Amino acid sequence: MSREDFYRIEKKNGIATIWVHIKKEKMNIVSPDLIQYFDEIYTELNDDDTVRAGVLISDRKDFIAGADIKAFKAEKKGDFTPTLKKGHLCLNALENAKKPIIAAIHGTAYGFGTELSLACHGRVCSDDPKTKFGLPEVKLGLLPGGGGTQRLPRLVGLQKSLDMMLTGKNIFARQAKKMGLVDVVVNRNKLHTAAVALADKIIKNGGKLERNRKKTMLDKFLDGTSIGRNLVFKKAREKVMKLTQGNYPAVPKIIDCVEHGLKHGLDKGLLYEREAFEALMLGQVSKELRQIFYNMTDNKKNPYKNYNSVDKLGILGAGFMGAGIAEVSVMNQMDVVLKDINQETISEAKQLIWKTLRKKLKRKQISTTQADRTIERVRERLDYDGFEKLDLVVEAVVEKMSVKKAIIDDLDAVCSDDYIFATNTSALSVTEMAEHAKNPAHVIGMHYFSPVPKMPLLEIVKTKHTSEKTIGTVYDIGVRQGKTCIVVQDGPGFYANRILAPYLNEVMLMLEEGAQIEALDQAMKKKGMPVGPIALMDEVGIDVGAHVMSGDIADVVKSREGLVVSKGLLKMFEAGYLGKKNKKGYYKYDGKNGKRNGANPHAYQFFGNPPKIELAFEDMTWRPLLLMINEAVMCLEEGILSTPTDGDLGAVFGLGFLPFTGGPFRFADAYGISELVKLMEEYAKKFGPKFNPRPLLASMAENNQLFHSKNCD
Repeated sequence: MSREDFYRIEKKNGIATIWVHIKKEKMNIVSPDLIQYFDEIYTELNDDDTVRAGVLISDRKDFIAGADIKAFKAEKKGDFTPTLKKGHLCLNALENAKKPIIAAIHGTAYGFGTELSLACHGRVCSDDPKTKFGLPEVKLGLLPGGGGTQRLPRLVGLQKSLDMMLTGKNIFARQAKKMGLVDVVVNRNKLHTAAVALADKIIKNGGKLERNRKKTMLDKFLDGTSIGRNLVFKKAREKVMKLTQGNYPAVPKIIDCVEHGLKHGLDKGLLYEREAFEALMLGQVSKELRQIFYNMTDNKKNPYKNYNSVDKLGILGAGFMGAGIAEVSVMNQMDVVLKDINQETISEAKQLIWKTLRKKLKRKQISTTQADRTIERVRERLDYDGFEKLDLVVEAVVEKMSVKKAIIDDLDAVCSDDYIFATNTSALSVTEMAEHAKNPAHVIGMHYFSPVPKMPLLEIVKTKHTSEKTIGTVYDIGVRQGKTCIVVQDGPGFYANRILAPYLNEVMLMLEEGAQIEALDQAMKKKGMPVGPIALMDEVGIDVGAHVMSGDIADVVKSREGLVVSKGLLKMFEAGYLGKKNKKGYYKYDGKNGKRNGANPHAYQFFGNPPKIELAFEDMTWRPLLLMINEAVMCLEEGILSTPTDGDLGAVFGLGFLPFTGGPFRFADAYGISELVKLMEEYAKKFGPKFNPRPLLASMAENNQLFHSKNCD
C-alpha cells in the first residue's frame, strides 16, 4: 500500500495540509501501516523551505475514530512492543518537528485520534455537536497507548486528565476548550483558516504558544505540587478501588502510568506506558472486554436481509417505559405517535425527553434548533387518529393480558393489514398475544430494559408464528435506537429475566437463612457485579420483581429439582414496599433525593427474622451465580437462545453479568467447563440438587468442548 491510501498533502501559500483519508476503511482508523507513513510527512515538511507550517485534518465526517483494535495481537511479552515504540517515536517526531503542525478536528477524535492531536503544537476544533474527544481505552481493559497517559496530564492538568482517562467519557468542543484540551473553537467552515492562524501565531512567538489557563489556588496546589499530586493519586486509587473492586486492572494501571511519567519524565513515562499497555493487552480481562466490543460491532449488522425500514412508529402508553422508548426513537431521527388515555401523562413524558435535551444543550452537544426539531418528532394522541398509516406500534401499557388483548383488537380494527404489533411485556406470553391477533406473523416482543435511554439491551422475542420480515424490521429499529439486540424464543421470562429469577431467589433464600442485606450486596459487587442483587431489586422496583416472580417464571423456577421459591419479595410488595420509588425497601432512603442510608431492619421480618449469620464469601457469590449460569445453559439447550454469544450479550448488557468475563458462556470457557461442573457438583452435595450441572455442561466437560470455538480472539 502507498501513502495515497492513507493521506494526501496539499501545499498552498506556505501551508502543507495533510488530509487524512484511509481508503480501505469506512472511517479513519489508525493502523501500524498509517503510523509508518507519518515519518515521511515530517521529513517532507521539514525539508521543504516553501512550507512554514502544517495542518492535520480529515476530509471525512470524523477526524480519527481511534486505533484498529483487531491489530492488537500478541502471544507473549514483547510481541507488540515494537508497534507501540514505533507509535511513540512517530508522535515524538511530530511533537519535536521544527515547523508547527496544527490538528484541525471535526467529528470524532477517539483514542489515537486524541493522542495524535496531543502531540501537535496546537489544536483547533469545530463547534459542531458531533465533534468530541475521548480516550475510551479503559472500556476495553486497556490504557491510552499513544502517549495519552503522559501528554494529557501535562496539557490539561492531573485531575482533569485522570477523570477523562479513567471514565473514557466524551469531551465535547466547549468543554475541551474550557479544560485546555483545544486552543480554539470555531465554525466548521473556518476550521482550516483558524488552524493556519494558530500556526502563524506560534511562529510569531518563536515557536511557542503561551497558554494562560485560569486555575484556582486549589487546582494549582493539587496539579502543580508534589504534595498535591500525591493527594490526588491517593484519592483516585481509593475511589477506583471502591468502584471496580480490583476487577479491572487497567484502571489503577492508568494512575500508575501518569504518576510514573510525572515523577520520572516523559521518556521513562512512555516506556512505562508501553510495558503496561502490552501487559494489559495480554491479560484475560482485556481480551474479554475486546471480545464484547467485537460482538457489539457485529451485532449492529442486521442478520435478517428481508425487512422494512420504519421511520415512524406508534407507542401506546406514555408512562416511564413508553417515554423512554419515545426518547431513544426521536433522539435517533425517528418520528413517534405517542398515545395515552391521559393528556397529563403524555405531557410528563415529553418533559422527560426535554430533560435529556436540556442536558445536551447545556453541554453544547446540540443546538436549540436541533432540540426543537427533536421534540417536534413526538406527536400526541388521545385516540387512534393516524394509526392507520403506521407500520409498527409498540405497546408499553399495564402488564395485564386482558388489556394487551383489548389493545390488539383496537389496533387490528384501525391499522393496516400488515402493521407490526410489538409488546414491551417483560413477563407475559407473546405467543398468547400472537394467537389472539388477526395476523400472528406480525406480533413480536420488544423487551426494553429500564431506564430505556440508559440500558443498552433490547430483547426481541419471537414466537413460532413470527415472520422473518417482522423480526428483521424490529431488529433494524433496535439498532437505529442504539440498542444491542438479541433475538430469543418466547418462553417464561424470555432469557434475561429467566436467568435473573434463580439468581435473585437464591439471594432471598440466603436472607431467610440469616445472611445480612449489605453483606450480600457487598460480596456480589466485590465479585464483579456492578450492582448488588438486593440493591437491584430496590432500584428496579419490588413491585416489578414481585410481578415477575409471581408469573409463569415462578412456575419455571419451582420446577427445578430441589428449588424452593422465597415468598419474602411477594410479602414485601403486599405490605406496600416498592423499593426506592416510595423509599420503602430493603434499604432505608433519607432526604428529598432519597439517598440510600443503610439496610432497612424492618425488611428482615418478611424473611422470618432469622438469627444473624455470616456466610462465606464464596457461598454468597457462587450460589446465585452458579444457578444463573446453569439457567443460561438450559436456555441454550431449549432453544430460547440461538447462540452462546447472544447469551453473553444479553447477560452483560441486560443484567450486568461480570462484564470483565465476557458473559456466562465466555466465563464458563475461561473458568474451564470441567472445573465448573466439579464446582456445581460440590455445591449440589452441600446445598441440594438445584446445583446439579445441566446435561449439556456435563457432556461438554466429558468431551473437552467449549461454548466458543476460540476462547478469545
